[in-house]
Amino acid sequence: MKAVILDLDGLMVDSEPLHQRAVNQLLKQRGVDYQFETEEYGKCFVGIPVVENVHYLKARFGLRGAPQEIIDEREMIYESLISNPANLVVMPGVMRLLDAMRAQQVPVGVASGSPRHQVEIVLRGLNLIDRFQVIVAGNDVPRTKPAPDVYLRAAQELGIAPAQCVAIEDSATGVTAAKAAGLRAIAVPNQFTTHQDLSHADARVGSLEQVITLLSPESPLHN
Repeated sequence: MKAVILDLDGLMVDSEPLHQRAVNQLLKQRGVDYQFETEEYGKCFVGIPVVENVHYLKARFGLRGAPQEIIDEREMIYESLISNPANLVVMPGVMRLLDAMRAQQVPVGVASGSPRHQVEIVLRGLNLIDRFQVIVAGNDVPRTKPAPDVYLRAAQELGIAPAQCVAIEDSATGVTAAKAAGLRAIAVPNQFTTHQDLSHADARVGSLEQVITLLSPESPLHN
């Protein structure tokens, strides 16, 4: 292992509840009397491209308007939420993991499916943006997850072969992207993704604290 590349949403920041709030607020604004609870939201939305989410909403609730119009409306709601740092909750173990990688002189990157401006809003709000050598967002590449593009680009910008990088992901879609790019992948599911099939990951753990042990110099991932 010569580099670590992390997902953002649901892994480093507890942003899925904010995405959930954005979808529910969108439905409320559209006059739809329905609110997604955590389990259903996780199954229907997490790890799925936004455009597919919108097609699902249109089909299920009969939302009017072009898909991009609905996407823009939802994104505006979400961005208003993440623009308030008080709404941003860092996941347990993030700072210890980043400190451990710094102590081992292992470069760390971000590979997110979210648009770059959202990624930067979140990382700045958490005062983490300067901790990463590389940041690749969904709109920096032709295809987003589960395609391998974000991970291939991140490894390229780090100047390290994908096979020598370890990805840390919370969703099946993210693990698929990392594996397709040739990285080893550690899955750290959250409350929204714990139901997903993560068997294609090289390891599955319950927290980022456990990732630190897996990435220690004594770990087989270094060999």
